[in-house]
Amino acid sequence: MRKGQAAVEYLTTYGWALLALLIVVAVLFSSGLLSTNMALSEQCQFGTNMPCDFAVFNNASGTEISLRVFNGFAYRINVTSLELETSDGTANFTWNAGAPPVAIESGDYTNITGTLRTLLPVGSVQDFYGNLTYASCAPEINGSNCGVIPHTVTGDVTGKILAG
Repeated sequence: MRKGQAAVEYLTTYGWALLALLIVVAVLFSSGLLSTNMALSEQCQFGTNMPCDFAVFNNASGTEISLRVFNGFAYRINVTSLELETSDGTANFTWNAGAPPVAIESGDYTNITGTLRTLLPVGSVQDFYGNLTYASCAPEINGSNCGVIPHTVTGDVTGKILAG
């Protein structure tokens, strides 16, 4: 009888522990903490000297991208173009108001907004790849004028499409 009682106590103890673990996991899943979107690593970068912040959202006119680009160079730059497209090539970025070039002082930010020609589904995770072209205003290279030689850096933006 003692062996039977020990077996029942063993199964009961571990059964309660397993039930508690299942309840905790169910609560975590239902709260969204264990969803795949929580593991998403959003990023926005055009080289080490040009990190950026971004928002991608849908509104009445389409999917809009708003980039806040930082100038990490020791001199002013003029951004002359920004081209982005989805990883599958179906949506291209069109630069909105404030046509290029846009001057960014050293250590400063600028906002670049644009519209995608394609409306992307809300909640989807999208990868955008593209090029940012700028001209250097380094005085040791170009004197008091900004250079006319374009420099192009490749970058990517990865994020979730938000509702506007």
